[in-house]
This record gives sequence, C-alpha cells and structure tokens, in this order.
Amino acid sequence: MNLLLDRRALLKGAAALGGLALLPSGLLAAPAAPETIDLTVGARTTKLTIWRPAAAPRGVVLFSTGFGGWPERYEAIVGAVVADGYAVLAPLHVDSVRYPGNEKFDGRARFFERVADMRATSAHAAKTFPGIPVAVMGHSFGTLIGLGMGGAYANLMPMRDPSVTAVLGFSSPGAVPGLVRPGAYASLGVPTILVTGTKDLVQGFVTDPADHLQPIEQSPAGDKYALVIQDGSHGLIGDAGTGPFTRAQLAARRFLAAYLPPNAAAKTALAQMTVAPGDRYIVREG
Repeated sequence: MNLLLDRRALLKGAAALGGLALLPSGLLAAPAAPETIDLTVGARTTKLTIWRPAAAPRGVVLFSTGFGGWPERYEAIVGAVVADGYAVLAPLHVDSVRYPGNEKFDGRARFFERVADMRATSAHAAKTFPGIPVAVMGHSFGTLIGLGMGGAYANLMPMRDPSVTAVLGFSSPGAVPGLVRPGAYASLGVPTILVTGTKDLVQGFVTDPADHLQPIEQSPAGDKYALVIQDGSHGLIGDAGTGPFTRAQLAARRFLAAYLPPNAAAKTALAQMTVAPGDRYIVREG
C-alpha cells in the first residue's frame, strides 16, 4: 500500500467512520429479486448482490453501502435505478453487521477491505457486462470509497478505477481526519453529484452539514453537482416514501440519465433542474 497512508492517520479516520449511523427503517417495496453470488476478494469471499433490469442494461452501477449496512437495506433507491434500465452490483463489506466475523476486522482493515471489495466488484462487472458504461454509487462511507474510485484522494493512495465514468454519492462522510487531506478532491475529474441535507449530521463526528459539499466545491469545475435537501438527514436515502427521499432519488436518476451513458439533452435538463422550495442546488460547469 502507498506509504502516504500512515497507520495512525487511517486508524483515526476509520474510528470516526465507525460512528456513522445505519439507515433508518421504512424502505419502499423491493425490486425484482436479485442474484447473490460468492465474490472472491483476495484470500476471503463475500456475497455480491446483483440486480438486473428487465432488458439489456444501459449502464452498470457499482454500489458501496454505508458503514454497517448491507445491499438489501437500500432496495428502495436500487429499485429506482434498476427500473431506469441499470444493473446494480453491491458487495457485502466486512464492516456490515451481516458479515460473518466482522468483529475480526479493525478500522484500518475495514477501509482497505472496502477498497478491495469494490475492485473485485468492478472486475466482475467488466466480465459480466462488457462494454457497458460504469458509474459508482455510495452512501456515507461508501461515498468516500466511490469518490476515490472517481479519482479523489490521489494524495493519499491510488484508488482510481479507470472504468468508472461518473460518481453518485449520498451523504459523504465529511472532513474525515487523516483521510480527507488538503487537496483531496483536486484529482476528482469525473462527473459527480453529491446529495445531502441541511440536517445531515453524525453525532460526535459531522457537526457542520456544509462539510458534505467539499467534494463538489473543492474539485475541478465541470460536470459537478450538489443537492442540499431541506431537513434531509444522514440517512435520507433510506427514508423511502418521504419528501427528502423522493427528491434525492429523482436527482440521482436524472444524473445517471445524463452521464450513463452521456446524453447531451439529459445533461442540459440536469443543469437546469428546478428544486423544491428550501432546497439548494449547486451546478459547477466548466
């Protein structure tokens, strides 16, 4: 691993990530039953959940869950994405409460194993859906990993996945000490949207919701978007059936329509998107 990623800094950051809340209950009806397979990740295996659309997929979305979560926990947002014609692949991370023996992995290992999970998922997607454009989607800790796959954190360690052409993030983990260093987002060069909320807080960790906007505000301008939802919490993407969830999933679907694959008309519509009263929409065009 890159020597820039020192153990003390990573342990500090990973410990903070451990405080991120799980999603609340109340998800929408699940999409069609997914396929679950064993995925080899180095010397271990994990479960990879795959949702397929009814027809040939127009794009592939690699999904990294929030800390402690599991893929099926997000079936509401996944269902919306699959209904729009995308395949979604989501591994079960070692920090999940459903991963057997998760207590054996410390904070440092959980970070590196997440990176390994997503690399293995990307490789599986390339074999299963060759030639189809790829985006990465994440929630919280998963958004941190997704941003890295899009090129962020190059001053920390190499995480860029060249197959990833766009990043969709819900509730970034904020300014994680030891992980999010000055200039962390200078290398984020792919189209990106970040969906957060005015109440997107994590007790003892994220005290300023504005921290979630750093990936958009501090990365190079061009194809960068952020939606700040009035009264949206850190788990807004799991509050299915609520106004914040509805607005979040709509923005996500419009972003994917614009960039997976690229569509000029959809991109124009995304840039001109009207948001609900009280919401804030940021567009950073080149």
